[in-house]
Amino acid sequence: MKKIWLIALFTTQLFYCSRQPLVNPAHLDHLYEEVSIGDTTLGAIWIYCEAPDYRLIGDEDEGFTCVDDVARALVFYCRHYNTHPSPEVLKKIQTLSEFLLYMRAESGYFYNFMLPDRQINTSHVNSVEGPNWWSWRALWALSELNLLEAAELKTLQNRSRAAAEILIKNMETLCPYPAETATFDGITVPKCLAEQGADQAGVMMMGLANTYRLNPSESVKQQLLFWGNLLLQTQYGNADAPPYYAFLSWQNYWHAWGNSQAYALLYAGRILDHQPFIQAGLNEVRYFYPYCMAQGFIHEFKVVKNGDSTVLTDVKPFSQIAYDIRPMVFASLEAFAITGDEQYARTAGQLASWFFGNNPTRQRMYDTATGRCFDGIGSPTEVNRNSGAESTIEALLTLQAIQSVWEAEKVLIQFMDKPRSN
Repeated sequence: MKKIWLIALFTTQLFYCSRQPLVNPAHLDHLYEEVSIGDTTLGAIWIYCEAPDYRLIGDEDEGFTCVDDVARALVFYCRHYNTHPSPEVLKKIQTLSEFLLYMRAESGYFYNFMLPDRQINTSHVNSVEGPNWWSWRALWALSELNLLEAAELKTLQNRSRAAAEILIKNMETLCPYPAETATFDGITVPKCLAEQGADQAGVMMMGLANTYRLNPSESVKQQLLFWGNLLLQTQYGNADAPPYYAFLSWQNYWHAWGNSQAYALLYAGRILDHQPFIQAGLNEVRYFYPYCMAQGFIHEFKVVKNGDSTVLTDVKPFSQIAYDIRPMVFASLEAFAITGDEQYARTAGQLASWFFGNNPTRQRMYDTATGRCFDGIGSPTEVNRNSGAESTIEALLTLQAIQSVWEAEKVLIQFMDKPRSN
């Protein structure tokens, strides 16, 4: 019996080893470019890449590259280096990190865009330095850099830690009156999150949690507890009532893109051994994600109070993008890591199947042969076949995480192997 079992195991492993790997960074490598500023080499990631020839496109108004995408690419390459160490990947880690540090403002926050003439865009509304997405993504990426064990990175890690410390110190000033609330259509949330965005607070916590892993200081712990407790106040519904434990993104709106609150709470809860965070995150994964998939995925909705009940209004199914899927996959895999319950791994695999046809168009959004991920779905018949930085990186981060958990990967592979008709 043991011999039969070993043969079956060997056959299964041989079959899966012969497949095209899920993670293919070839297209991300195509988006990568090195930029010389004085004696420093910066790594840039082109934002836009247009079908059908997948040529790189600049933007005279915003810029050709940005902290938002470079940061996410750095997270991917840092994690890729752990499993595929090479001088080429190490160099990308170094140059992308240098780009982020170059984009720092004197305040400790970050500018976002670099213009085609290699100047920093300091005036565009989505580039000004301040407490915004690009600053928090930079923090997350630099904290991932510091999780790596590589002697060649020590000096760079020291510089990045100094930058992160200033950014974390700035966080302490962002919510001076945490008890204040704001109400929208009967839905009450912390006022500072109504302004800052609960979704942004999730990314802040991701960087803080990594920082605490590296140096478990009391000050960082208190920041995690502070922002996490604010996020708990944005969770609405229950197992039977909408929005089924979903965390609101901003005011009384939920949107799929960047909705990392459940993952941030689960990850921080695991590191701090803080059960309220863990339970809240598990509730969203267990109850809201199946609902979301049953609807064919959702772009956004608004939650309003109707008497004693909460109802969903302005429900929009489109557009759908890779950035919708990755946060839910991260949260599902974190839930599995904490509980060992395979239902969460299965949820992650089912969510990731969006990339391979489990979506309203029934078309593959990600190509393992090229590493391209299409930019989005606009309707049941409309696919944007461009393949820019965000969609590419979010797809790679998703599949990188799936590939690290066999219980999730096998669910995805089983879906990919099913015969389907469009």
